[in-house]
Amino acid sequence: MEHAAPGLEYVMTVHLTMVPGSLTRITDLPGGGARWSINVGGGSFEGPALKGRVLPGGIENPHFRPDNVLMINARWLLETDDGERIYVQNRGIRRAYHDPAKMTAWMTKSAAVTASDFYFRVAPVFETSSGKYDWLTRFLFVGMLIDADKTGQALPGPSMRYFKVL
Repeated sequence: MEHAAPGLEYVMTVHLTMVPGSLTRITDLPGGGARWSINVGGGSFEGPALKGRVLPGGIENPHFRPDNVLMINARWLLETDDGERIYVQNRGIRRAYHDPAKMTAWMTKSAAVTASDFYFRVAPVFETSSGKYDWLTRFLFVGMLIDADKTGQALPGPSMRYFKVL
């Protein structure tokens, strides 16, 4: 019996723009931590088979646990250059590799985020009625944080690279 790991195929890179000042602590949760909310103001995406913009109006509602781990829960809408719409729901995890204070700094001060500082993985689910892009509804995908900027400045939102699991 072969135990080969599944392969990955690059699909696209997404750059999100978050609405400045929209980070809000919603509620404390039983067992600790808090639920937050931050609005997606837009963005862009591009890959070999699709390209377009992230529409304003998406939202992220992460659970920031007491152990400094952020449980990602995000929903937003892509619009391809040819006018098709693709709903995206990301569930995942984000934590600092070495310094848990980096998570708090990011949550409270919009500190710069680099991929070398954080384990950040999501499992997106795509929905679309477009025949051209319905292949997105027939595979599993994984996404990861990337560095879209090398200046060390806080970016308007995360940039993620997505892969189809083969």
